Amino acid sequence: MVLRIPLRRSASFTPDHQPGAEAAPPPPPGPVKLEANVVVLGAGSVGKSALTVRFLTRRFIGEYGDMESVYTHTLALEGKEILFHIWDFPCSQERAEESSGEKRIQWADGFVLVYSICDRASFDSLRPRVQVIKAAKEGPSQERVPIVIVGNKRDLHHRRAVSSEEGRLLALSMDCEFYEVSAAEAYHGPLLVFHALAERICEAKLALKKGTGLRSIVKSVSAVFARKRTDSM
Repeated sequence: MVLRIPLRRSASFTPDHQPGAEAAPPPPPGPVKLEANVVVLGAGSVGKSALTVRFLTRRFIGEYGDMESVYTHTLALEGKEILFHIWDFPCSQERAEESSGEKRIQWADGFVLVYSICDRASFDSLRPRVQVIKAAKEGPSQERVPIVIVGNKRDLHHRRAVSSEEGRLLALSMDCEFYEVSAAEAYHGPLLVFHALAERICEAKLALKKGTGLRSIVKSVSAVFARKRTDSM
């Protein structure tokens, strides 16, 4: 005689998963964190350091020594946290170290090019600067280089040598953003400059990531077809 013993089903539950208990909702996503290297360029006495420090500290400092500085600052922007590394160096050092210009350009993800609206020469020097940057940074895929052109010292409009329209047309022709500000008068203008640069850098990084992914897919597909051709020979 064969005895048939019914099997008993058992279930075990951890404290975090009780029968009938609802699953805990996932935590809200944190901000996307990015790092961005920025170089601030321009002729002497146009207010590069004043613009940078106004953005970083909200304070205006009119006089600066002949000293190179790299600042670190976090900017919150539409669900993103951008950790800026801002390289600011004096014009005298820039002229003395032209050979290292390529190194600075390759290091940077974005550029702020500053001129004084009271100084025509500082404005005229920007076009060749932009051309050098684009020649060094734009590869075969023609990625858009994040550049913001800034006309500073708007408070000295009575000494204006460059019109707002000239600055705007230069930026448009070189595919750059443009702002005319007064670092001496307000914090809002410098903030807009670095906000615009952050947006451009985020767009450029996203486009580069998409392009890299697409190139990887094309490369993989090409490798598969290459193997198939080899196998059929």
